[in-house]
Amino acid sequence: MTLKINIIYCLFFLITLSSAIKISIGNNNNDDDGDYYTASVLEFSPSLIYSEKDIISNLKAFEYYANLASKNGSQIIVFPEYGIASGNFNTRDSILPYLEYIPDPKASNEPIIPCRNIEFKNRTILETLSCIAKQNNIVVVADMGDIQPCTNSSSTNDCPSDGRFQFNTLVAFSEAGELIARYHKSHLYNEPFFNPSPTPDPITFTTSFNVTFGMLICFDIMFGQPQTDLIQQYNIKNLVYATEWVNVNYAYAREIQQSWSRLNGANILAANIGMASFFSGSGIYSNGNVLNSFVNPTMKPMTQLLTAKVPKDPSQANIADKQQHSNHHHYQNNIVNELIRSPTSINLTMVPFEPNCQTDAPPITVTADNNGLHCQFTYSSPHMASGASSIPLFSLIAYSGNFNDFFNAQICAVSICSGSTADTCMNNVFDSSIYFDSVSIQGNFESGYHIAPTITTVPIANYFGDYKSGSNAITVSNITNPFLGVGLFSIEWD
Repeated sequence: MTLKINIIYCLFFLITLSSAIKISIGNNNNDDDGDYYTASVLEFSPSLIYSEKDIISNLKAFEYYANLASKNGSQIIVFPEYGIASGNFNTRDSILPYLEYIPDPKASNEPIIPCRNIEFKNRTILETLSCIAKQNNIVVVADMGDIQPCTNSSSTNDCPSDGRFQFNTLVAFSEAGELIARYHKSHLYNEPFFNPSPTPDPITFTTSFNVTFGMLICFDIMFGQPQTDLIQQYNIKNLVYATEWVNVNYAYAREIQQSWSRLNGANILAANIGMASFFSGSGIYSNGNVLNSFVNPTMKPMTQLLTAKVPKDPSQANIADKQQHSNHHHYQNNIVNELIRSPTSINLTMVPFEPNCQTDAPPITVTADNNGLHCQFTYSSPHMASGASSIPLFSLIAYSGNFNDFFNAQICAVSICSGSTADTCMNNVFDSSIYFDSVSIQGNFESGYHIAPTITTVPIANYFGDYKSGSNAITVSNITNPFLGVGLFSIEWD
């Protein structure tokens, strides 16, 4: 059957909600170990911005959590995209009062320390972030808006008619409060008030604990640049990543983060907005291992501080998984689809199926085809948890085509449905009572496509096994966690 689905994108909040606060610490101690560092990420539910006092409210929350992270031994904390100036803006002028001129630390001969610096007295966000880092002796990474005045004669690119570039920007401050990095988001999604970076610019910074980090924001993770340069030219093995990711059941936030970590043999510190289940999913990962993670499965906002001890060299570490598990939540009346409907939709092929749980049943294969893409899913020995009431419905989806005018994509994915009918098979589900001994999925993907494998279990865990980067198939064996889905998301990179 063929239907339409909503696609994933970094959307802006539509409603004002209060947040619940939790703390999660995994694989952490305060020992001084030169082979490790301690990191925190904050999944944060911000105040919507209607005036400067709302900015101050969010910054005060950042100060509180930076202090808490520092007391837990963290040397670096990452805050989410739109955590300060939440995205309830429609025009360039509406966001303008909350933008600040951010100097380029690479172009400065002197350290830039905004904290209690008279030159920054009217740049509240920069000054406050600098002071938070300095007062808590912690590296601070946060997302904010940058304004850069321009003219057609002064700019290498077309200067906007209003005479200014406006950038979605990730900044980093050292423990001394020094601005050490400024990264402009390269790939925007539904952000008409911002300009993309004129060229994807790989930005790095090195900390006092001798780790060099790359920087990405949200949708950037789906594109070849600047991440290819970060990995291949700068040999980055540690990434700070701020996002406002929207979950869909073939590309949940945590699974995309984990996949990036595994494909690149790297660490990623990923902070997402915690407004509700459709925005949620943060974590700390090392070479695909889940050091700590969180997802909010409810329609209520939550704030969660995650902390973990991270190996500086992820290839040399042998780390036990540590994860936060949230309860099951289904959506009624298609509420998620209504809230995150995209400007355009994509057609895909869906094949619903109910796993055969008969004892000693042979491996079973399900197939789906779309625009020349052939997807094949094979499973063996499914069985239900004790006390489970019914066998859940699953669906195999296949898609090949343009992905909402951003890139060409080919997708093969299997996901659990939230109900017993096909119209529930695109809903997000965060819990499961079914186990499979093994599953595999493959597709005849075109050459030149970057393939990201994702595996969704409860709780999230590293089941990548011996998967080789670029392979058009993945087999998952010895699965001990309840199963939610598996997929291969491929994108044509330049």
